[in-house]
Amino acid sequence: MISIGIENFLHENKPGLCLIGIVTGLPAVILSVLSLLHSEGDSGIVKWAYELIGNWAFWLILMGFILLIPGIYYLAVFYKQLKEFRGLIKTDSKAMFIKNQDRVEELAWRLHPKYEKMVIRKKEKLKVK
Repeated sequence: MISIGIENFLHENKPGLCLIGIVTGLPAVILSVLSLLHSEGDSGIVKWAYELIGNWAFWLILMGFILLIPGIYYLAVFYKQLKEFRGLIKTDSKAMFIKNQDRVEELAWRLHPKYEKMVIRKKEKLKVK
């Protein structure tokens, strides 16, 4: 039986979970703003949003921002670290790799287990301990 802790699950699925947060948070914020803009006599999408959400707009906008802001932040950090990792791992110079080894290993640990395996393969290729 495979047992995976919540921390491992979050770590291994961070980009996907961030996208889920963005995809659910953005429409929630938009619908909430439209619902809050509702006034008597409105029609169209503003009326539809108000009828859909009603008095729950403030709670929905709060939930939307709670999902949206961390989702955008963590996804941006993930891709920034991924770009740095790819730049550092691309080198064929053993001296350059050893110079940046601590940072490469830290980035691999922060990103995903598959990047840790890439570091192991690179170390084997360059014959680094």
